[in-house]
This record gives sequence, structure tokens and C-alpha cells, in this order.
Amino acid sequence: MMKKIRLVLLVVLMFLVLNTYIIGVEVQGEELPADSPLRDFQEILYLINYYHVDKMDLEKTINGAIEGMVDSLDPFSEYLSPEEYKEMQIEFEGEFGGIGIVVNPDLTIVSPIKGTPGDRADLRPEDSIIAIDGRSTEDMTQQKAVNLMRGEPGTTVDLTIERKDLEQPIEVHIVRELIEIPYVETKMIGDDIAYIFIAEFVKDVGQKVNEAVKEFEAQGARALILDLRSDPGGLFTEAVDVASSFISSGKVVSIKQRFTEDDIYGVNTSFRHTDLPLVVLINEGSASASEIVAGAIQDYQRGIIMGKTSFGKGTVQSIFPMENGSALKMTTGRYYTPDGRFIHEAGIQPDQEVDFDREYDGDNQLDAAVEYIEETYLNSNFKKAG
Repeated sequence: MMKKIRLVLLVVLMFLVLNTYIIGVEVQGEELPADSPLRDFQEILYLINYYHVDKMDLEKTINGAIEGMVDSLDPFSEYLSPEEYKEMQIEFEGEFGGIGIVVNPDLTIVSPIKGTPGDRADLRPEDSIIAIDGRSTEDMTQQKAVNLMRGEPGTTVDLTIERKDLEQPIEVHIVRELIEIPYVETKMIGDDIAYIFIAEFVKDVGQKVNEAVKEFEAQGARALILDLRSDPGGLFTEAVDVASSFISSGKVVSIKQRFTEDDIYGVNTSFRHTDLPLVVLINEGSASASEIVAGAIQDYQRGIIMGKTSFGKGTVQSIFPMENGSALKMTTGRYYTPDGRFIHEAGIQPDQEVDFDREYDGDNQLDAAVEYIEETYLNSNFKKAG
């Protein structure tokens, strides 16, 4: 009996030594402390490998462990398989088959993208997706849900939605379309007011906004509306560039990380800024990079923030590609406005709150911004500085 026990212990020790190379935790031949959680992990892996009724698929088991480990960090950190990482990259190409909504890791809707099937189906910020084509989303990852909602244009998807002001879930039937996102839209409202809408902060958005501002000034615009409603964010650097079209100098945002000094991001001085009177529109779907821009403009009192309190996402995620094509999306910092405000889960409070009226024939929030500009700047003795 003792001989058998010694043999089992020898196998355990051999496996533990082998496994340190598999997961890369043994350093310079040092044995892990007895109370180390990593030792528990090794032992559990051993038990699964030798005693589970089915032969262990090592890759599947390790991937499952990685997903659980990352999921325990925070709602915005995520392990992406090679397929999921490719799907995520598609979003930044600006064209895909789907319904046009942005969702949180908990599958609440951040915002529908303007003009898409999700927008026309009246999906709203803070709606919770509890089923996709009858399949419960409980314990479903964000990327899995996104993959299920995407598909060939012309095909359909049924969403079961929980909405805060409704007692019962609602069923929403949506026909997928080719989603082509016009990330920056511009127009003149009348002869004096320039309008810029940003759908998402992707590559070169800051440059496009700066060029639009210069064109509007050349056309004689006397004021400007920046519309960030239902903009879920995007690339951090583009938020700095967009803010640089409206702020002359100083800090735009700072990032606090765990082991390094604060990263301070100032105005991009290669961009020409405008002094035109400014109104920024935000709502419950304005998040992340949108809040960086709105927060900086508000802190410098550079313009009026109008609409509803923004989403409140004050954390920064970094992407770490892996050799096998997968990637780790991980929260690596918290960002703060120029005045040091941390707006996570609090959002940007508008200077003038304006509810969106769904019964209104038109866009009452935009009309309120136009009315404010006309009364404050255009129909007064106000003169543009400089």
C-alpha cells in the first residue's frame, strides 16, 4: 500500500514539475509555496488530467482557465479567441453585416448607431439583451453575443429586451443590413451654425473633424454644434485630437496606471483650434472617448454641454495580441479630466439638461442647441473673439 502511495506522489510531483513549463510559473527552478493559488491550479489541472472520465483537451481547458481568470478582473477585460479578435477588428473597418448597436460586457446597450436597423427598431441605451433568437444570454460573453447578432444582410435576428420602464420583456425583430458607419457627418444649419456629428472615434476622426472646422470657418460659420450623442467611444488618441480642435492649449486628459507615473495627454498643437462658440450634445449612450472630449471642454469652460448625463466609462483598455492570433483586452488605467474628475459610473453632467422627446416631430435636443446659440450669440451683441 505504501509503495502504491509513493508511486502516486511521484507521479504528482513529476506532473507538477512538467506543468510549470506549460503555464510558465516556475522561476529559476524554485518550487511554488504551499499556500500559493498557482499550486492549487497545478493540482487541479493534474486531477482533471488523470481522473476526469474523459481525456482532457489541454488547449480547451487552459483557454477556459484563462477566460475565467480575465473575467474575474473587471467587466471590460476580456480574453479574445483568434476568431473573436478578428471579429473585433472588423468593427474598425467600418463595414459589416449586422444591426448596428454597441453593447457592454453585461449585454446592456450603450447605444444604437444612428441610421442603422437597431436605431430604427427603437433600441435604446440601457436596454438589456436577455436572449438572441431565443437563446438566453446568461453567462454569454460580449463577443459571442456580437457574433450572433452579426450576419448576412437580409437575414433576421430576434432580440428579447428588458427595458427599465416596462414590466415585461419585449421581442424585437430586426433585419440585418450592411452597416457602413459614416464616422463623421457635417452640415450647415442655416447660414451661421456648423454641425459635426461623430459616430465613433476610429482612426483619422480627429483629422477629419479639424478639416471640417477649418472649412466651416472659411464658409463664415459663427457657431458650432458638436454632436457626441450615442457615440460609444473608440481610440483614445482620437479623443485627444478631436478635443484639440476646440481647446487652444493645456491638458486634455490624464491616465493613472498601476506601476508607472501618470500619463498626461495635452492638446495636439499641430491642429488649428477654433474659437467659435460651441455646444456639445451628449446623452446616455455617450461613453469613453466621447466623455474625454466633453469633460475637457467642460473643465475649460470652452463650450456648453447639453443633453443628458453620459454613460460613465472612465477606464482605458489596451489590446495585447498573442502569438496564436488571440488577444487580451485588459483594463490598464483610469482616465481623469483636466480638473482631475474621475467620471467612471458617474458620467459627465450636462450644463443644461434636455430630455429627448420621442413624441417630438424632429430632434428636440438639437433644436434646443440651435435655439441656445441663436439667443446667446447670434441675436445679441456677441462678437467673435479675435
